[in-house]
Amino acid sequence: MHASRPTQPTKEMARYALAALAVCTLQSTAGAQQDDLAEGAKLYVSQCKICHGSVSAADQAQAVPAPPRWHLARLTTQHHGAQPVRTDVTPPFSADVDAAAATSDLLAFAPPFGPHLRKVVGRPAGAVEGYDYSSTFLKTLKGMEWNEAALDVWITNPQAWVPGVYMFYKQPDKEVRRKIIEYLKASQ
Repeated sequence: MHASRPTQPTKEMARYALAALAVCTLQSTAGAQQDDLAEGAKLYVSQCKICHGSVSAADQAQAVPAPPRWHLARLTTQHHGAQPVRTDVTPPFSADVDAAAATSDLLAFAPPFGPHLRKVVGRPAGAVEGYDYSSTFLKTLKGMEWNEAALDVWITNPQAWVPGVYMFYKQPDKEVRRKIIEYLKASQ
């Protein structure tokens, strides 16, 4: 009896194996990217949309202009670790101010929207028509284009980059920043 020898892989078998591996890798990567985009969308809605509005052109096309609204930010270290708690109020809001003052919380009022972030990646800083950027922002970031690296630094701590800027949001979590930026890129 002859002992059978194991067959040697042919070049064709090796090509099929590599192709199958590549397809599996691409599917896995695509799935992870879709998960990141979905998470980025949720993060944008919960952390950015209140001030910057929707980045979806479809949402903007269907939007009916709303009356001006202001956000009441109750800044307290006792209950919220110095994080603002925002509540929408419509002027006049003296009753809201009186109620909050009775709890001895600090109050801050801010216009509802920063500049929109539609097509922000690749856009020059300070270029949204009609938005009143601070002079410090315009002076510091003049000529800069928003790219992934700039957005990452900005979202980390805008006040550290441009002291006195209108934006007070900070995001220390690198993964949260990455997902928000991926969402902004995909929403171009």
